[in-house]
Amino acid sequence: MLSALLPGMAQTLDDLLIWKKALEFWEAINPLLGRPGFGKDRDLHDQIRDAIDSVLSNISEGFEQPTDRAFARYLYYAKASAAEVRSRIYIAWRRDYISTEDYLPATTLGTELCKTLT
Repeated sequence: MLSALLPGMAQTLDDLLIWKKALEFWEAINPLLGRPGFGKDRDLHDQIRDAIDSVLSNISEGFEQPTDRAFARYLYYAKASAAEVRSRIYIAWRRDYISTEDYLPATTLGTELCKTLT
């Protein structure tokens, strides 16, 4: 597996730093989806939910691939999904569905995750 992401060669998904960062991002985003503003914009809610779930799913699927190259491809997919979440959370913030206090930590986590996925 990719040595930069797997110090000491991770034996399980939980051993991956990138998985831990993605899970932290997922845990920051999901509570935001319960905010009242999303009740009137189910499409945006569902797009964010699907994209944040995709981040975790792609890392998990990639971890099970037989080669570093295949794993890297899934990490790029995860990065794209994380970028989508950041973009859609920005839209939610601009539409006043979430507060600045909600938006800033979430987008910071997303930015850190994207850098790590690179």
